[in-house]
Amino acid sequence: MNLFKHSASSSRINNERSLAYSLILLSFFIFFISSCSQKSDTTSFTAMNTYMTVKSYGKKSAAANHLVQEEVERLEKILSTTIEDSDIHRINNSVSDNNQFSKIPVSPETTYMIEKSLELYKLTDSAFNPALYPVIREWGFTTGDYKVPSDEKIRQLLELTDFSKIEISPKLVSTPSLDSLLKADHEKGLSSTASIITKPLGMQLDFGAIGKGYAGDRAIEVLKNAGVKSALLDFGGNIQVLGTKPDGKPWTVGIKNPWGGEPVAAVKLSDACMITSGGYERFFTGEDGKKYIHIFDSSTGRPVENDLESVTIVCREGLYGDALSTSLFVMGLDKAIDFWKSRDRDFDFVIISKDKSIVYTAPLENSISLLFDFDKVQVVE
Repeated sequence: MNLFKHSASSSRINNERSLAYSLILLSFFIFFISSCSQKSDTTSFTAMNTYMTVKSYGKKSAAANHLVQEEVERLEKILSTTIEDSDIHRINNSVSDNNQFSKIPVSPETTYMIEKSLELYKLTDSAFNPALYPVIREWGFTTGDYKVPSDEKIRQLLELTDFSKIEISPKLVSTPSLDSLLKADHEKGLSSTASIITKPLGMQLDFGAIGKGYAGDRAIEVLKNAGVKSALLDFGGNIQVLGTKPDGKPWTVGIKNPWGGEPVAAVKLSDACMITSGGYERFFTGEDGKKYIHIFDSSTGRPVENDLESVTIVCREGLYGDALSTSLFVMGLDKAIDFWKSRDRDFDFVIISKDKSIVYTAPLENSISLLFDFDKVQVVE
């Protein structure tokens, strides 16, 4: 009798073990199949004078990446300052009937960019200003013919940079005659519609400071519409991520070392962007021996001169992050901190200064890792 009980017990244990082993094998099989089906594709291309890379995951990742490239190239044809048929080129080369203002029909994308830029121009007290193009060109940053303009020349050009003077007409209804110019399909997925803008004669625009951020936002929408749930975009250092990594963990993105070498910090991101502006990549040294960077102060018409090396913005929208990375650099550390405190924490920042100090906002504490021996670390509450 005892032998019978022992045999039954052994049989039950063996059955439980067999079931457990079967479940483990089944789980492994499911995991293996899932891993195999998690296809990925990496697409690289050059647009907006920038080398861009898109890596996405999913069965249709290759097709989705191709759509992203098409969308970015389409936007470039609208927003470029140099492509002759682009909206911005037409704006910058428009003529006036009354020698005061010119009126130019533009696409929904350009309307949207101008609307957002007007908001950001006001929000940042003109630290963000897309009408500085004539000034920046005079310094040689668009041509490579670098020089320090005279004070009088800078003063003259600054008179053309009051971006608040741009006006947008009431929304237009697309007509057949307008379609050839504005391409009605541009309206798809946009809140703005085609419009006519009015600008002072001589004012010229350049959306280079937010173009890549906007392109990143559009790229994320394209990927979402294609069914992609996990992707990483690198648009010339502008990083935007869709969802998490395929394994469910956040993406880890490094912040470039302004002095060369390995990244100075790493930040974990999910459904966010991380965009950096710094004066250490594009600059020239004048005949006076001074270093002049490509980030301009719209109040002086001169390159910014302050103690900052770089400003990194972490937020949800690329256009917003692109604009703020430049704006906060122009503001300087103290004003940047005040600005953040006034914004209901709709973004975070990491600011690195020339004295090898780092300042970052408190919400990043659980997602940032410092990889450099900074002389000073400050967390802004």
